[in-house]
Amino acid sequence: MTRLLLAHQTAEPDAFVETLASAVVGIGGRDVALFLIDYAHVVLTPHVAGHKPGGEPEPASLDGSMAGRAFTSSTVVAAEHDDGWHVWVPVTEQSDRLGVIALTLPDWNDQMEFLLTELGLAAAPLLLASSQYTDLPHLLRRRQNMDLAAEMQWSILPPLSFAAAGMTIAGLLEPAYEVGGDCFDYAYNSGILDLVVLDCVGHGLRSAVLASLLVGAYRHGRRAGDDLPHLASRVDTAASTFPGEQSFATAILGRLDNARGTFDWMSCGHPLPIVIRDGVTLPDVDVKPGVPLGLGALGTVVGDMTRVQLQPGDAVLLYTDGVTDCRMPDGTSFGEERLRDLFAREHAAGASPHEVVRRLTRTAIEHSEADLRDDATMVYVRWEGPGQ
Repeated sequence: MTRLLLAHQTAEPDAFVETLASAVVGIGGRDVALFLIDYAHVVLTPHVAGHKPGGEPEPASLDGSMAGRAFTSSTVVAAEHDDGWHVWVPVTEQSDRLGVIALTLPDWNDQMEFLLTELGLAAAPLLLASSQYTDLPHLLRRRQNMDLAAEMQWSILPPLSFAAAGMTIAGLLEPAYEVGGDCFDYAYNSGILDLVVLDCVGHGLRSAVLASLLVGAYRHGRRAGDDLPHLASRVDTAASTFPGEQSFATAILGRLDNARGTFDWMSCGHPLPIVIRDGVTLPDVDVKPGVPLGLGALGTVVGDMTRVQLQPGDAVLLYTDGVTDCRMPDGTSFGEERLRDLFAREHAAGASPHEVVRRLTRTAIEHSEADLRDDATMVYVRWEGPGQ
């Protein structure tokens, strides 16, 4: 790994695969390729040393490919072929899954597996660092043209997944290449996870600009130490300064104390969170509804702040109404009950949070059988207990 770190310091940022290839020469590694997950989390796009985008092998589906298996399971996968061992190594930063390294080796054993697991862990932060200097990783992740609004939205998002001390959060946006109103944000500070899901009015560029403003206001307040009502008030004030009519957003703000397992949340005109325990969803709590942020009513009307005492293994799903409102051609909607049932089933199956979100999102899209009528966002939080 030292060789990889040293090579990275002087390599051109878009020569990342060449740097990886040089790091595995000593163990006989060859045919190195980097597969990056696309924005919609459907396929892995390959890039081979010396190739430019468009000249690489075929993308690998997450379902039915060895690269997809390594990605979804976050484990090293190896298979023996006539020309050696073909190996796929997950590239993961914390729990944020970025892609897979594929290579061929002359031999395979436990020591090789250990070394390549370390390679995947070391490659992830270096890949993220390289993406600050080159557009190549961003271009590889695109399977279709991305509009300006989506470009702006993706630029303000945090990593899609994060895990620490028994707590995991994972989120996903759709439609990935046209999203313009939904966004989410989170941060983990001194054992406290703060998170927000925003659904800005409208769609497209104006909504994306509004979302950027509101995320900035949220981060400003969070870093100033605001509690949830003051955070909501700060974002409400920012939205009210946005020019033009109907500049508002529904939102749900949450705060998870990782040591105590308390989850405080506050809804501002937004769908309520779904909490699952022991394989079933808990009934909705009776709360006073808040108003969307930007309507200038927070000075007099503030929604209830609700506390849920989580138990180890509990999970919380936050979502926008684009998920439940997506419709089949016959007019039937996906609906909250269907979402609750699917969430309970996926959670009970024991999949990782990012895999749960991906499956729920793909199911909602397949249900619609067409382009989504509205942005659809899901953020999933799982708490295993302090120190797990």
